[in-house]
Amino acid sequence: MVDHSYRMDGEVRTHFPSGFAEKVQHDWVKSENPETIITCKDTNNVLIFPNKSLCCRSTINNVIFCWDFEIVTNGKQLQRIALTLDQNRRNFALKSVMRDTVNIGITNGQEWYNSELDNSNIKENALKEEHYLVKICFVANKYGTYRQNVIFYFGEYPVIIQKICMDSVPIEDFTRIHEATNYQFSQNPKIWNNGTCQICRFDSPFVSTKDPKEDKLSMMYPYPDRSNFFLTQESLTDDRLTPENYRGRLHELITVEELARHEQIARYNETSYMRLHSYYILTSAGDGSTIAKYAPPGELFAQLPLSRSISEDTKSGRLFLRGCNKVLLKSLSQSSNVIYEAYIEDKCTHTVYVRLSKECVHALNLTANTDVHVQVQFLLNRLPFCEWHRSVDSLPDIGLVFLNKAHKNMEESSFLNLLGTNASSFGFSLLNVEQEKALAVITASINISMPPILLLGPFGTGKTFTIAQALRFLLTTSSEYKILLCTHSNSAADLYVKEFFDVWYKCENNPRLKPVRIYYKGRSRNTVHPVVQEYSLMKPNGTFRNPTEEDLRDCGLIVTTLATSSSLTSLNLLFTHIVIDEAAQALECEVLIPLALATQQTRLVLAGDQMQLAPEIYSDLASERGLGISLLERIYGMYPQTHPCRIHLHENYRAHEDIIKFTSEMFYDGIVKSPSQTHHIDIIQHPTLKPLTFYAVQGVEVQDIHSTGYANMNEVFELVNRVQELRNNWPTDRWGAYGEKSIGVLVYYAEQVQRIRAELRERRMTDVSVERVLNVQGKQFIAVFISTVRTKHCCRYSAERNVKDYGFLTNPRLLNTAMTRAKCLVAVVGDPVALFTIGSCRKLWQRYLEIADLRGIDRETLKYLLSLVPELPLITPLNPLAREFVPRNSFYLVEYVPVPMLYPVFHYPFYSA
Repeated sequence: MVDHSYRMDGEVRTHFPSGFAEKVQHDWVKSENPETIITCKDTNNVLIFPNKSLCCRSTINNVIFCWDFEIVTNGKQLQRIALTLDQNRRNFALKSVMRDTVNIGITNGQEWYNSELDNSNIKENALKEEHYLVKICFVANKYGTYRQNVIFYFGEYPVIIQKICMDSVPIEDFTRIHEATNYQFSQNPKIWNNGTCQICRFDSPFVSTKDPKEDKLSMMYPYPDRSNFFLTQESLTDDRLTPENYRGRLHELITVEELARHEQIARYNETSYMRLHSYYILTSAGDGSTIAKYAPPGELFAQLPLSRSISEDTKSGRLFLRGCNKVLLKSLSQSSNVIYEAYIEDKCTHTVYVRLSKECVHALNLTANTDVHVQVQFLLNRLPFCEWHRSVDSLPDIGLVFLNKAHKNMEESSFLNLLGTNASSFGFSLLNVEQEKALAVITASINISMPPILLLGPFGTGKTFTIAQALRFLLTTSSEYKILLCTHSNSAADLYVKEFFDVWYKCENNPRLKPVRIYYKGRSRNTVHPVVQEYSLMKPNGTFRNPTEEDLRDCGLIVTTLATSSSLTSLNLLFTHIVIDEAAQALECEVLIPLALATQQTRLVLAGDQMQLAPEIYSDLASERGLGISLLERIYGMYPQTHPCRIHLHENYRAHEDIIKFTSEMFYDGIVKSPSQTHHIDIIQHPTLKPLTFYAVQGVEVQDIHSTGYANMNEVFELVNRVQELRNNWPTDRWGAYGEKSIGVLVYYAEQVQRIRAELRERRMTDVSVERVLNVQGKQFIAVFISTVRTKHCCRYSAERNVKDYGFLTNPRLLNTAMTRAKCLVAVVGDPVALFTIGSCRKLWQRYLEIADLRGIDRETLKYLLSLVPELPLITPLNPLAREFVPRNSFYLVEYVPVPMLYPVFHYPFYSA
């Protein structure tokens, strides 16, 4: 990709005289079909043959190396060539271009132009076959990784890109890098694709079509294999992210992470007998509910048994549930070599149900109530990885995510008087000192060059309030400002619309305060709050749609998520401010998606809480090299402690003092405080319940035959009883009127959510919000009930070795997110013995149970039960009923093909036809 970055710390960058490369980059970023602008493959009329591998490795530190590109064209003439990356530009040179052994054109070492061509020559040679030889040389005098991109232009789009790399390494590291590369690929089986076999893609009018962006971007960023991925020495030995290695390093880490995730999904690949059905019924043993699905004419369902369970407790299970919805099937019962793609309809513990297309059913002559012997490969959704790669290449200026010397030396005093004299009319007198500083720097003139503004603050410290007030100030003081507000989650984006801008717009009737809320076009309308729908873009049929330039031309504020902000990239919009909330919950490459719309003049604001939920990284190498570190956290370490653009909010306005004190000590090293007397808000506790309460339950977690998570009915009944008790005796005089945000029930497992909701419906308490904790960031409730679900019966050893994740028992960030949703009451329902003894959160739970109001068990009884718990063994005890373990050799390519399993694998209460 073309690099528009300036040299850091005032160095002068080299500009191409023609601006050709910049134009290609601009057109590629703005195109809805980027593969039509730049391609990495040969076209029908152009073939390029490099004489050496594009990526090479040398063991000497004084390297002189050349690539020769032989180009054959038919009816096309080579018109331009450009080297596009500023990093390492001095190490690469475009030496010569020859046609039929004669040098042609003009080159400055970085770009070549065919000066002999004019319109008459182009017409005259339109049908002629041409042969060119392009020489690009490399020189370096020290070890390191050097990358460059070369684009070839033949008079029309797409240009062809060749990505070259020289990895100069000490000889003692050569073998280690070679083994590391082999290891990365040995963990993954061979993937079926159109290049190796014939694949019939799934198509059905009853299933949402695949996002066409995935296929388009996959042409630019194909599935990683040995032909297109090159693991470099720098990535193995250096964990620093610098302006020089930024793009290349992120591309490598994203690729390594994708390989790791494919390996997790490949663990479910197998050969098996699948049973065909015209319909099937899933029955829940917990609430007795059933789901029946019927195949339309021509299609069939297939029940595919798995030799490996799908569970929320395991990394592979969580990834399968969230990132896999397609499967490839190869019939072993027939001689056909065609592989068919099928859609995963339902995922159960030891089976998946897939929908077979008409083409598959007809071609294989399939009928219901029969078995088919198949080989299976599950497909990971590649769109996120392609989007991340593109965001790295689309970043217009690497200086946006690094600091130069001038930015590092900025003084706080320069921003103290930036607020206008009319600021008090907006209610800014309610802000504390740190919030006023944040407001000052966010609303400073865009003519002042500033680095990214970092607004860090734990729960309840007013990050959202401060950002909203700053945006309100900007929108109402200048009609020139155009602001993009992105969040990691939809719930946080909706909060800005519902709680702030909807109120301000309707009260002041100022069109500048009317936001446009952009949703993913596949989002279901009934999942969106009616108030937010008023500000959303929809088609006449009520479905969401992508924006056009006309939709946003006069809009001052656009609100969306990081992922959906990619729908804006192709539009010609100039944003003066880009604000990213929940920035600590997103990968750096996710945050780069909206930054494709930034310029050097764009004011960038990053806000977040680094102790809330964070993305899960599957690759050890990618994790060690910082892929899991957010952009907010990385940049935070670059700022001097007193830098005016690094702002910490510490005063919590949302929660009772006891909740603040506990969560501050346990998760934030005690930095979160109750507000000062000037800004004190009196939050009164319940007349009979302490702010921290615990209800002990001696239950058992259960897993339905087709569930991927767990439920605990003892906890369900206890929790619903306590919710009903609180609701019936709601202290209106202390907490105000009861409403939709009064009580929230937070659970890790979806199965427990379903059980609790069903029990609440039975008792006509549908106004109680029951959510998975993964979905509640940005939300708050007066009282929060937490069901921990897991009990002393789950495996302690697996929790200690991080083999399994037991939600609130093993994930501190999950627990922090749940507890910090509460304003006046945190009530936990669970097994105290399990909380005391299992998982990495046990120290947190021990402290909680020490200070909480303990109900359902006295402390002496708890002490006695804990004395009965045996010491954790040094090695895991053997399970005589476990399946035979067959190790796999990590240094050889393997395929996950276990012994075929015969149908059936399920018994009552499951029914199928």
